Amino acid sequence: MTDVILVKLEPDFGSHKFAPPFGILYLADSLEKRGFKVKLIHGSGNKANIASIISSLERENPIFIGFSAFTSSSLIPTKRASIEIKKRVKTPVIWGGLHSTMLPEQTLQNDFIDIIAIGEGEETIVELAECIKNDHLNQNQLKNIKGVGFKKNGKLHINEPRPFLKNLDDYSPAWHLLDIEKYLYAGKNFYTEIGSKLRGNRVSAMITSRGCPWQCGYCYNQAVNKRRFRFKSAQKVAEEIDYLKKFGVSTIIFEDDNFFASKNRALEIIRAMNIPWSSTIRADYVAKWGEEFVKELTENQCLELRIGAESGSQRTLDLIKKDLKIEQIKKTVELCSKYDIKTLLNFMIGIPGEHWTDVVETLSFMDELEKISAHVSIGSPAIYIPWPGTFLSRVAEEKGFHLPNTLEGWANTWAQRIKIAPYMDRRIKFIGYYKSIARKEFKDLPVPIFANWLKRIAKWRWKRRFFRYPLDYYIPAFFLRTLRRIGFKGVSRALYD
Repeated sequence: MTDVILVKLEPDFGSHKFAPPFGILYLADSLEKRGFKVKLIHGSGNKANIASIISSLERENPIFIGFSAFTSSSLIPTKRASIEIKKRVKTPVIWGGLHSTMLPEQTLQNDFIDIIAIGEGEETIVELAECIKNDHLNQNQLKNIKGVGFKKNGKLHINEPRPFLKNLDDYSPAWHLLDIEKYLYAGKNFYTEIGSKLRGNRVSAMITSRGCPWQCGYCYNQAVNKRRFRFKSAQKVAEEIDYLKKFGVSTIIFEDDNFFASKNRALEIIRAMNIPWSSTIRADYVAKWGEEFVKELTENQCLELRIGAESGSQRTLDLIKKDLKIEQIKKTVELCSKYDIKTLLNFMIGIPGEHWTDVVETLSFMDELEKISAHVSIGSPAIYIPWPGTFLSRVAEEKGFHLPNTLEGWANTWAQRIKIAPYMDRRIKFIGYYKSIARKEFKDLPVPIFANWLKRIAKWRWKRRFFRYPLDYYIPAFFLRTLRRIGFKGVSRALYD
């Protein structure tokens, strides 16, 4: 029998490739070390999978079921599953993850959630399992568990926070509880078609640290990790890489928020791993550490560096507390291009306090960087969305943005199914679309003439920074939504997904 079932549900995107659910993988490891039997479920939150979860609960009667909830459109299937569980079984429902950590009261107020876990859960989940196993939902016992919230007599109770883990080496992802083959992808970064291709047909992700010491005003790390950076030892990381190599992994993507926050540790890892890799890095690190550093990365099989450039306006970079200079971004791209390291840069627009001139500077800087070499890859600029509990979200609220107060509200906000914020220039809404269409290829469409016509218009708009009167967006969108409703999903996704 299973003691605990841990679940992470994703939006039902069909063929979408899922990132490994590291949160529940680590929680499972902690529970197993204390003798609990764990089942992990990860997949689309469609009706069939939710029904399967309920069948598992009816059959195995676990101590509780725990959901990992991320502030995204995945909140919707997680909510649906929780509601259905409450209708059918008496199993306690616990929510953990980033959403409950950043918005504990708002999350706990939902009547289909019994308990929330706040912050790192490896120690919390073991104490919860022991408590509920012995005393069910005894509120006098729950109040003694740090890092949880629960309800008592209709009122919300949030316990004192749990301190950060002292030693990350104590935990490893419990890969034996999932089919690891589903998470080994051929050459693609970020589980999508966006970005550059990576060598090898078995690319795996891993996380070796938590947090980031910097103060970027948009980042969740302010609210969750309190600007603390903690990491696994290089020896522990080497052991986990060796484990992945047993499955034929040929390339590693380090998904740490700031892999090089400890330079010496990062270098020790890459010197020993002996396979190609990709990671995050701050542009000022590369600019400061210089050519010898970049040369060493190349010698140790670095394929790609992912950089949060964020803006081409120094005024905006200062506004978001990025602690970064435009010159450092350009120098980083030039150095990496010289040594054939691909740079994948992210930019965003629609920041509270940003002017249209700042947006234009960003678009021009993107064009400038892409001209440096073929090793530069830049996605469409994302529209800034406030994380709760961050400096920039408070600025957004001061300028008229209303933070959602429901799960659906957050899901729609992160899916950008809302009106743009009052401080944004309306033209911002369409920039990402035009950038994307301008560089797409439509060879696979049966009749690409219409799509290529849209592509020519998009190129013209991008070149002239003219994003007003977007009839060439709305009219095709209307017809393609109609095609999607009657079953021609492939055609509509080619342009709008």
